[in-house]
Amino acid sequence: MDKDQIIQYLSAIDTHLDHDAMLVIYGSAAFILLDEDERSSLDMDVAGPYSSIQYDSFCEAAKKAGLEVNPENNTDKEHIEWISALRLCLARPDPQTEITLWQGRRLWVKTVAPEDLVVSKLIRYDDIDVSDIRYLVAQMNLEPNAIVAAVERLPRTFKNDVWVRENLENLLEDMLLWKS
Repeated sequence: MDKDQIIQYLSAIDTHLDHDAMLVIYGSAAFILLDEDERSSLDMDVAGPYSSIQYDSFCEAAKKAGLEVNPENNTDKEHIEWISALRLCLARPDPQTEITLWQGRRLWVKTVAPEDLVVSKLIRYDDIDVSDIRYLVAQMNLEPNAIVAAVERLPRTFKNDVWVRENLENLLEDMLLWKS
């Protein structure tokens, strides 16, 4: 999905909803909606615990729009990943800093502050993650101290994770290189 396709899906979901709903998304879909060039994705990651919806009704609306939620099989079809608290390497959204990415008649799509979005990528920090992070750091003029502070807002299991801490150090080193 590129930006236009994501917006088409969100618009279609909005049309099929019979209740107000708020999604917090992160991952590639958030970066795409923040205008990262030449970026696409097969899925849209939704932070389940931070979203406000009637789940069954939302899944039905998504299905009518052409997107399955958490398909049973690994799929190469576009879909929505509903991420539970156990897998959610993402700080709780702050109303003062969250970003509205899209709004329809009933559906409102938000993401967390830019530095929190960057930190969510530290659990893996592969080449695609580095590219996403580099884009957002440049676009939002993010400083290292803001990113370090954002790690402390992660859920406890992730802020103390060895990979997150090691990748934070890697990111801080990369940020120095990007500025030179």
